[in-house]
Amino acid sequence: MNNDIQSVSKTLSEREKISAIIWLVIGILQCLSCVAIIAGVWNIIAAVNGFKRSKNVLTPWPGIVAFYDKMMTNIIIALIVNLLVGGVIGVAGAIYDMLLVRNYVLENKKVFEEAGL
Repeated sequence: MNNDIQSVSKTLSEREKISAIIWLVIGILQCLSCVAIIAGVWNIIAAVNGFKRSKNVLTPWPGIVAFYDKMMTNIIIALIVNLLVGGVIGVAGAIYDMLLVRNYVLENKKVFEEAGL
């Protein structure tokens, strides 16, 4: 990998880790409240997937831009689940994912394409 893709991938990995931590904390808080346990479990699963993605983005991942481009649907579903059964706290994770993770990949689409990803 060239330096541009390494730098972008490293930043994306860090953002995915932060996202996973946000979702984990939100999920734990929701599970502890007992009222929002469904959203809490949902968000803990999202955190586990985020930790996995934080490792995957450091290796060549064909289709990475398409994956993150389609991620808006998952973000909206998480937002709705959290608003309906988890309270407003889940909105923080969805906003972070939309603005600082997904948009970062799309802003760096050219770097990924130049790397053949």
